[in-house]
Amino acid sequence: MGLNVLFYILSALTGLAIGSFLNVVIYRLPKGQFFSKARSFCPNCGAQIKAYDNIPVLSYIILRGKCRNCKAHISLRYPVIELLNCILWIVNFAVFGISWMTLIYDILVSVLIVIAMIDFDTFEIPDSSNITILLLGLITFFPISGVSWQSKLIGCVCISIPMLIIALFGGMGLGDVKLYFVLGLLFGWQKILLIFLISVIVGGIFSVIYMIIQKKKAQDDEENSDSENSLSDEIVEDEKSSEEKINSINIDDSENQTSENNFVNDQEAKDIKSESCQEEERDTIANESQSEKENSDEDEDEDDIPKGKAIPFGPFIVLASIITIYFGDLIINAYTKLLGF
Repeated sequence: MGLNVLFYILSALTGLAIGSFLNVVIYRLPKGQFFSKARSFCPNCGAQIKAYDNIPVLSYIILRGKCRNCKAHISLRYPVIELLNCILWIVNFAVFGISWMTLIYDILVSVLIVIAMIDFDTFEIPDSSNITILLLGLITFFPISGVSWQSKLIGCVCISIPMLIIALFGGMGLGDVKLYFVLGLLFGWQKILLIFLISVIVGGIFSVIYMIIQKKKAQDDEENSDSENSLSDEIVEDEKSSEEKINSINIDDSENQTSENNFVNDQEAKDIKSESCQEEERDTIANESQSEKENSDEDEDEDDIPKGKAIPFGPFIVLASIITIYFGDLIINAYTKLLGF
């Protein structure tokens, strides 16, 4: 009992420390700075982070999510990743106990977190992460995983090959294909089929929700655009009306020669001229706004994949893999019983 508690504490502390390291990897690897010897630094001011400010989760709470030097906001994502890695390491020990597979899955979940976050940020899955999972798959060829080598060989091709064909036609990134390949080598054909099924279902649901939100947003933008256009039309009509008033005043000036009428007419002309200037100024602002909107539309048309409209698929594969680690055998057994096997 006491030994288990010790291992739980060790898993938690090690998971937190590795989680802090994962934040460094996620930030530096896409920038090609992973092997840099520089200590951790604030991305905003460049100040090096002291050791006592680099304690996982605790430092974030003490500093209230701000850099000690420049007071810039620190993303909540950093402590969340540290806590997530910590929780997964604890769960690994709780499920697999003291075994080689606990260590394998500790490494795996940490690599999967890196893959999900980098793919979310850059739409790319680093080859180094896939190579790490590949090595885990090769290590488990030894009789420690409970998966036969035949199942592993079938698993690495039964999903990745069809996905490669889809990727050649632009339907999926090659990074996702490589990830399916190495995960199939690690889990075997039954679990990689389950990973594929879960990732497609979850990804499909999320994509539908995302498209509905985007469509609603586009409708709101269109309504705002229509209101701006109607406001612009009103400005033009007001300007025409003011011009007609000025013309009528000029006619009245030629007909009325008395000093009293001249004074009144002059005053009205000044007021209307001021109104006309204000209307012209508003019209200018409306035209500039319309011009900026057209320019932004042109910029969006130039992009192959507009920002905010593409969805990386890697995080769904990662989520499906984590579900399969803990519930894969249960789901597969329930399915085979349902079929009567």
